[in-house]
Amino acid sequence: MRHHRSLTALGPIAFMAGVTFLASCGGGGGGSSPTPPAQPQIQNINSSTTPTSPVNLPIEINGSGFQSAPGKVTFVQGSISVDVTPAASAWNDTGIVAQMPAGNGTSNFTTPGTVNVTVTTSAGTSNSVPVNLVPTLSFNPSAMSWSTTVPLPMPLAGLGAVGVPGLTTASAFAVVSGGFNGVANTSTVFAINLNQDGTLGNSANASWTAITTNPLPAALAHHAMTEADNTNSPVPLGQRYIYVLGGQINSTDTGGTNTVYMAPVDATTGAVGTWTALTSTLPQPLFGLCATVHNGYLYVAGGISTIGVPVNTVYSAPINSNGTLGTWTTSSNSLPSARAFGTMFVFGGVIYYIDGDPDSNILPNDQNVGDPRVYYASAVRGVVGAWTQNANSTIHNRAKGILFTAYGQVISGEGVYTGSITGSGEMETSTINANNTTNVALNSWNGLTGSSNQVPKANVYNAAGFTSPLVSVTNAPRFLILGGQALTGLTGPGGAISSTVYYNNLP
Repeated sequence: MRHHRSLTALGPIAFMAGVTFLASCGGGGGGSSPTPPAQPQIQNINSSTTPTSPVNLPIEINGSGFQSAPGKVTFVQGSISVDVTPAASAWNDTGIVAQMPAGNGTSNFTTPGTVNVTVTTSAGTSNSVPVNLVPTLSFNPSAMSWSTTVPLPMPLAGLGAVGVPGLTTASAFAVVSGGFNGVANTSTVFAINLNQDGTLGNSANASWTAITTNPLPAALAHHAMTEADNTNSPVPLGQRYIYVLGGQINSTDTGGTNTVYMAPVDATTGAVGTWTALTSTLPQPLFGLCATVHNGYLYVAGGISTIGVPVNTVYSAPINSNGTLGTWTTSSNSLPSARAFGTMFVFGGVIYYIDGDPDSNILPNDQNVGDPRVYYASAVRGVVGAWTQNANSTIHNRAKGILFTAYGQVISGEGVYTGSITGSGEMETSTINANNTTNVALNSWNGLTGSSNQVPKANVYNAAGFTSPLVSVTNAPRFLILGGQALTGLTGPGGAISSTVYYNNLP
């Protein structure tokens, strides 16, 4: 089971109509016939080779040849067949958002069970992809509780972290890069086994392994980190690549770097290979930037420029089969306002940018509140459309926080925000609105509370976080929070830097 990683920022949006297919007329008029549209092809569902979904929640169908206007999505289990026509705002040529039906109104799908999914357009019907159905309540953010697992080898803030899938559906690894240790930025790289229940380590590898032979080529903090594999990119089956983008080299720097480093990860052992500085560098030096991989493209938005001010630029680059990047494209559609230290993800061909800090000359290790606005735009083959402000902003004006996504649900947490620093604003959750009603691509946000143990009570900012590529044996997603600095107020330096790693042990 694969879930989006940011954290990897999903959802519906109105798209420009494409060229309409016209059937060729007979007769002796001469000339060439128009090229017929390609038959639809599903690459994956929920960016997973073994997709899982509860009923009545959105799924993301990735592929090609879906055309610009909605056809239908068919769900079949035994004799039960259900046709769903998504809204135009939830359909584009490479991505569809559709709600997983509970049944046909007379008979319900059996859960747990398997439903086969196809997409039909004027060019025909796609290949069939199975989705494992689980009960709707197998994941509910309000039912979460948290625990701790193997701590980092040292306290770090402003670090990067990703979950890397292994070769089996029950194996994965966590990889951490760089970060600020309280004195200076570091070049350290650590890796460890990631288990289905969200814990780290095993009997053969009980602690984090320092990748001493392949550290980062430079000390970095406040960089972006993401991962590519065959579920989200055109890389060969079994290949894994991790990326470190931009970042602050020295903890006193007011600007970042434009370097992009790439390293392979052994999908059997989790060993991190040699880092390569790619020739396709970022168009400008940045730190505090967001990055995410989706359908073969790496997207970057926001960040701090060399003069210490946030930017609104948006970039994309194709991922090649060997993990390298093609040329970066600067989108003509910038973020509506300049931001840094926000969060971002893509779902169903739509990219979301959430919160972030709009202020200039804020030291990256200091506390400063953000802005609660949420923006979204289409993201198709690296082309980013016009951004729209979501009708529902987040509850808190969060910056330097983390983001988790799973089953069409979104959790924004930690960071610096106005409000109590004892847990009442620590996390909030929203869901994908598959029909994007009145510019509501994300539904209203609801706070999670410490009194009900729905939050970890970590109260940190500049932490790293990711959704595990594995799910628990009960098909619930697992989220990890790594390191960070203690939130002590709204301005100035924070408290102690943490080595603690939290994960949700329920549901």
